Amino acid sequence: MHTNNQILQYEFKPRIIVWQLTTRDDTCPNRSELLEQHECLLIIDSIARLAKPIVILTGRHIIERPDLSEIVDYGSALGLKVIIELLPEEITDEIIERFQGYGTRIFRIIIDDLIIEDIDNRYKQTESFLNLERAIQRLKDKSFEIHFSYTITQPDIRKLSFNLDYAFRTAARGLYCHLRFDKTVPEISIFDDEVQSLDEFIGKISEMKTLVPNDMYLSPQCVRYTPFPDEQVDLDFSAVRHPRWIHQCLAGKTFAFIDGIGRVFVCSGMCKECGNLRDVNYDFKLIWMDSEIMNNLREYTRSCVQTRLFFKRQKEFSTYKDQIINENIEW
Repeated sequence: MHTNNQILQYEFKPRIIVWQLTTRDDTCPNRSELLEQHECLLIIDSIARLAKPIVILTGRHIIERPDLSEIVDYGSALGLKVIIELLPEEITDEIIERFQGYGTRIFRIIIDDLIIEDIDNRYKQTESFLNLERAIQRLKDKSFEIHFSYTITQPDIRKLSFNLDYAFRTAARGLYCHLRFDKTVPEISIFDDEVQSLDEFIGKISEMKTLVPNDMYLSPQCVRYTPFPDEQVDLDFSAVRHPRWIHQCLAGKTFAFIDGIGRVFVCSGMCKECGNLRDVNYDFKLIWMDSEIMNNLREYTRSCVQTRLFFKRQKEFSTYKDQIINENIEW
């Protein structure tokens, strides 16, 4: 007889793990707290024993980590597909040569805030943009595929469209989106008597997929699109218009996020911590299988908005319960 954990092990395995090896910005954890090389290798070993996901290494100035080559090499040796996200100025001839042995898809270029509309040149010719152009050419000269990483903090479809336009014009093979919506962005809003939601924005991304070549990838990393209608998918979109495709939040199902000090989150945008790898002897499988938060997410199919609202309701309930206890009222 199978236990619940054994059933989950068969049904839910990580397919994409985004790992912020360094800090996201200067306000993030102290550099002295970052995972050391031996800790990273232990985590990779644990991940590889659970599944063979794509591991996306990211973070501010990640290329400055002296052990980056060893981390990539160890993951690749264990059968993981390892990707490094770099800023354009970090892609030098020396870096390309160092990682060339890992294949033509090892790099994703971070293009956040680099593609700016310009009435005269289509794209504003800033120094950062010119660095991007030079990085792309360096990679093409060495026969690398061009792949872009783009972080979405606001549901701005025009801005996303312009980034996609640039990706298409540079013959990029993929535009990979990280959904990290700003905390001030509401899940659902009403403007001019029209209901708008983050789910609707994510649905529009699926509509844009029909405009790109078949061999070009466009999608957020943490969702999966399925055709609508699908009787097997129980989602409530009564408040918004139905797109041609609907998406499913993959947090806790096939997607996870690890930060620079070893904390595991359901994704990079919701900041819902599931455990710290340092507290469980770097056993990623233990957190993946036993986290109450992740197991709760696996019980139902949810959209991004539904997942966000699920966590908000949990927080409100927890706050209300604490107030009752503090007031010595019988629970």
